[in-house]
Amino acid sequence: MCTQIVDNRHISVLYRELVDSIEIFSDKKNIIVDCTLWMAWHAIWVIEKMSEGDIFIGFDADIDNLCLAEKKLEKYAKSWIKIILINSNYVNLKQELALKWIDKITWIYYDLWLSSLHVDESERWFSFREEGPLDMRFDRTSWKTAADIVNWYTRDDLYKIFRQYWEEPASNKIATAIVNRRKKMWKFVTTTDLVEVIWEVTRHPKAKTRIFQAIRIEVNKELENLEKSLNNAIELLEKDWKIFVISFHSLEDRITKNILRRESRDCYCSDLICTCKHKKQIKILTKKPIIPSEEEQKMNSRSRSAKARLAVKI
Repeated sequence: MCTQIVDNRHISVLYRELVDSIEIFSDKKNIIVDCTLWMAWHAIWVIEKMSEGDIFIGFDADIDNLCLAEKKLEKYAKSWIKIILINSNYVNLKQELALKWIDKITWIYYDLWLSSLHVDESERWFSFREEGPLDMRFDRTSWKTAADIVNWYTRDDLYKIFRQYWEEPASNKIATAIVNRRKKMWKFVTTTDLVEVIWEVTRHPKAKTRIFQAIRIEVNKELENLEKSLNNAIELLEKDWKIFVISFHSLEDRITKNILRRESRDCYCSDLICTCKHKKQIKILTKKPIIPSEEEQKMNSRSRSAKARLAVKI
């Protein structure tokens, strides 16, 4: 069931660059996929450009986001455009579209940051500003929570995700402190439980943010899912149609860049004579990533780390 949510704070990053890059053709049915629907802010602008008979498909693993998006789209949607909203992670892109009898799409985009609701509200599981459950799942039907990771991962596993995902300098000490608390039979239940341990180890103002975000990435398998989804997205795209990816994390951008580079080459093996038999599928349209303008960064400080990459199927 959908909970009641009021949203008047979320500011979509690079929305104008994304929307301006979309070309709508009148001689074919446009099938556009939003892999991270959030509160439908990008979707509203995209749908405004679409034509009669077109299909818009929005994915979101968070049912509350999906419900809010549905309410917004009721106001902005055009009656002659078919809108399909799917409560699923974008890693399931190919399977979910197959269930709708769709095997080709004409445009696809990703906005890989959290919505402001996730960041600002403790009851949305992601914030440490107020006490809340140690959860952090986008999809609340999945079994693994942040509490499971903090309570059951080994010290080495905790160190690995803290260091690998956000390069937290105190990763080793924080992982050790978590395990030592567990030895005293103090189970981690709330965000405050975890904040207290981090605070005992380091007073660096960004340490809590890094640790929480590293755990969130692990809970939701964000990097693994992104890689799988991008590969499927490129496969699903029709010739001459595009993929647009907005990332906020260096590892997300690296995954995106590497996949686009690989798929823009005929061979990616290191053998003198190619053995991979790989054929390029795309042309990269952004030699350097698109970044927010100075004006946008001033208006929305959360946009500062954003990078967007664009490619076209060939």
